Amino acid sequence: MADAIYDVIVIGLGGMGSSAAMQLALSGLKVLGLEQFEPNHELGSSHGKTRAIRLAYYENPNYVPLLKRAYHLWHDLEWRVGETLLEECGCLSVAY
Repeated sequence: MADAIYDVIVIGLGGMGSSAAMQLALSGLKVLGLEQFEPNHELGSSHGKTRAIRLAYYENPNYVPLLKRAYHLWHDLEWRVGETLLEECGCLSVAY
């Protein structure tokens, strides 16, 4: 590895870093990802099995195209790993 040359080094392989590393690799770049903890650790900002993602964004409608892309990327990742990662269900927001 001492002689290895990479196009990009991604430091931190949490939700954002691992996604960035994967997209960079899919674009044809040689990527090295570095993470200080073991995989599936609970020491980062996005651990656990539950998260919320929604298309209804009243704060700013400009988020909606980004969210549609995010759904597409989730389904693409599921196809690549052969496993369900995103379980879609309904949600009712009663009060803000």
